[in-house]
Amino acid sequence: MALTVNTNLASLTVQRNLSAATKGLNTAMDRMSTGFKINSAADDAAGYAVATKMNSKLNGYEVAESNGQMATSLLTTEEGVLKIINSYLSRIRDLTEQAANGTYATDSLKAIKTEVVQRMSEINRLVEVTDFNGLNLINGRGSAADHGINIQIGLNSDTNNVIALNKELFENAGCTSIMGFSAAGVGLTGNVDLTSASSQTTTCQYEGTVDGSVVYFKSALTACYANNGLLTGTAGSVTIADSTGTIAIEDVCDSVYSYDSSAREFLNYIDHAVENITDRMTMIGAYQNRISSAIEALSIQGENLIEAHSSIVDADIATESSNYMKNQILQQAAATLLTTANQTPSIALNLI
Repeated sequence: MALTVNTNLASLTVQRNLSAATKGLNTAMDRMSTGFKINSAADDAAGYAVATKMNSKLNGYEVAESNGQMATSLLTTEEGVLKIINSYLSRIRDLTEQAANGTYATDSLKAIKTEVVQRMSEINRLVEVTDFNGLNLINGRGSAADHGINIQIGLNSDTNNVIALNKELFENAGCTSIMGFSAAGVGLTGNVDLTSASSQTTTCQYEGTVDGSVVYFKSALTACYANNGLLTGTAGSVTIADSTGTIAIEDVCDSVYSYDSSAREFLNYIDHAVENITDRMTMIGAYQNRISSAIEALSIQGENLIEAHSSIVDADIATESSNYMKNQILQQAAATLLTTANQTPSIALNLI
């Protein structure tokens, strides 16, 4: 090899190796300090793209789990109120069964009525104040009662990623609605004896006024609605004037808790209410189990994705520490050899 002054090939080679060692040393320190082997797209373009998509999915799984937990909280809130309503209905039924016994006089029936009115009023109050994050839950008003509630429990927009809570869960749970003693609920078939509707009989003993005429009904509630102007017609042809009409709880209870026979009739309405609330609580339990299973599945999917994401982006600290030591030694050696290589051209002075 020729001895030259202008071009020091040995120095250039050592400089290149020094640069490579320094770059390797910096890369190892970067990976050990961040814990990632892919810190930019330049490190591994394909791996960076895959890891970014995985990271987006991981965030999506976390949000979906949070959605499921919010739905569980909503259902738990409603279930708690429905349990209270159910306990009130149980007490109302006990009192009504007592009133259905002919041994109770007027004062006793009045006392029973007073407690029933208060418990029904409390049910209606709970119905109006129960909400979750601004959503009405059991008063029959708002989007939940109209359309139900969709729980986004997956990453995508199709129906397989949504759990739809049935709107029946959020129907009005007020006394009139769940007991069915609205104008439409009491019904007329069988309540009026058309052959003798204008006179009191053993079966038609409850008096009501329809369009100014006295009509006798088999049902105390039907007579009550007649007296509140919700029925129309004649003694031989009575119809419902307003199917959506309701009357005050006090008026209903005045009619129901006047006789043992009318109290006995009301047991069916209370049973209807208990069945309504029980059906909702059963549905809530089913939805809670389903959402819980969905959350568990999301957690497992997230763990599997974390493992895959880790294999792509996480640095092996043992490997990187070895690379660090190797490149540190190479850097120090190259720095020492560069000094020697830079002094080689000076040998030419001995020839002058």
